[in-house]
Amino acid sequence: MDWMSDTGRTHTSSLAVLGALLFVTARSLDATGTPGIPASADPAKLSPTDRETLAEVESALTVQLENSGTSVTSTLAEVAAAVAYVRGRAEVPSLTASRYDKLRKSVLDGLGATSAQGATIWPPTSQTAVQRFGSWNEALKAAGLATNKIGRAKGQLRFDSDAYDKAIAEFLADCESRGTAATYKAYTEYAAEHKGEVPSAAAVRKFYGSWNSALAAVE
Repeated sequence: MDWMSDTGRTHTSSLAVLGALLFVTARSLDATGTPGIPASADPAKLSPTDRETLAEVESALTVQLENSGTSVTSTLAEVAAAVAYVRGRAEVPSLTASRYDKLRKSVLDGLGATSAQGATIWPPTSQTAVQRFGSWNEALKAAGLATNKIGRAKGQLRFDSDAYDKAIAEFLADCESRGTAATYKAYTEYAAEHKGEVPSAAAVRKFYGSWNSALAAVE
């Protein structure tokens, strides 16, 4: 897998991105906002891939928290507990991109992390995950989480608000990777290529009120 070979780059590695997905998923499952440390939260019991994921998260945090009062060790212990918490559940959880981004903000507040001089911030945005893995569902799959299913009625496609946000976020990531402008016309062509998977351009404009509002909603 290509995303397994990008360690050592200056940006957040793909494994660290997966660690962020697991960490934020644990936050979403626990009503208090912090997963705590369940009995199974022993990093030694985690799979080799999950341990490698934790090592990549540690690398990202070490750079990020260098001049911060937040401890890398305690944060990493919380991430390890979160991964074990998610892995130990009978039912594989899932998470929408918009929910991830909302919870990510509270995680960043807790870490005291701020963007500075183009530094890469962990946890990264959902758009980073989309860009790295091709789609939000592919990122979830790579993290061992359940993919999001778009609800649909017989003979008719129905998209919820998260599906609209996700479609626009994935479209923006696609434009960025191709170096093209995120125009309404470009989305019309994108929706045609992904017919049945994303809302139509007309539906997007109707849902958000305007194309500019759609772009602003996921920034």
